[in-house]
Amino acid sequence: MLIIALFAFADLVSTTFKADTLAPMWSAWKNQHKKTYSTAEEATRFGIFVENFNKIHRLNAESTGVQFAVNKFADLTTTEFKQIYASGVLSNNDHEEVSSKLSLRRAISLPESIDWREKGAVTPVKYQGACGSCWAFSVTGVLEGFNFVKTGELLSFSEQQLVDCARLAGFGCLGGYPNLAIQYTAKNGLETEADYPYSAKRSQCQFNSSKAHKVNSGYQMVTPQSTDQLKAALINFPVSVLVESGQETFQFYKSGVITTNCDDKLDHAVLAVGYQKVEDSEAFIVKNSWGTDWGVDGYVYISTNQTENQGFGVCGILSKPMIPN
Repeated sequence: MLIIALFAFADLVSTTFKADTLAPMWSAWKNQHKKTYSTAEEATRFGIFVENFNKIHRLNAESTGVQFAVNKFADLTTTEFKQIYASGVLSNNDHEEVSSKLSLRRAISLPESIDWREKGAVTPVKYQGACGSCWAFSVTGVLEGFNFVKTGELLSFSEQQLVDCARLAGFGCLGGYPNLAIQYTAKNGLETEADYPYSAKRSQCQFNSSKAHKVNSGYQMVTPQSTDQLKAALINFPVSVLVESGQETFQFYKSGVITTNCDDKLDHAVLAVGYQKVEDSEAFIVKNSWGTDWGVDGYVYISTNQTENQGFGVCGILSKPMIPN
């Protein structure tokens, strides 16, 4: 209650909060997140916390339709946050031309909304930990949805298998390529998470082919720079997408629709599970891999506006959508 009360107070007053004012909140935050530091690090982290609190206050004062809050990342600088949680995609920003065989449905036939969570095609939100393995979580997510549509069975697939074994697709916790990871699954299949549990670190490959599920034969890129093409793909199943997340807008996101202040330097792989109206904005519903205590129970709403970032969408979400086949 202390955190909520102080944060609400910060929203009401346009000021810069000093360290002595925020000391009680810092103690409550450490207890909430079970954080302990050495004496030297304590002072450093508290200083970062104070700076972040003021950033969050500024973001809320400047933004409409989206809210930011003190969360489990509040003791990290933006640079540290990006290095740990938003550097899992080995992708450049060239936005190369991508051909697609996905046939676009006419806009008039697109439903007003779709949410694959309501259809039972999405597993609970997972947590990648301090490991740059978002590429693996995006791939398991898109294959979980694809398999559900094909079989009617929702299986939770193993990210750890990809981290340990998909050596041509990436470097485990140092990032990877979702498209190469999904090529790996087409060749080898995937074990379930129960059979090959996640450890948030790269280890020796323990893949057991006798337990693998062959779900896909390959992958297909959805035509970029098109909200309607991504919507059309989402009619069929969830879609793997890349975004830029290594910035304050993502680090402290709490709720609402991100419509701006989010560029397209792709660094993070996530899963679009639908789209819908959120108050006055239409947004893609995006499943993240930072746990349920981030965002809206682990989800973020990103505007469907394709005019942002030279047509690549808010946070670059229209840059490189991918589906299995």
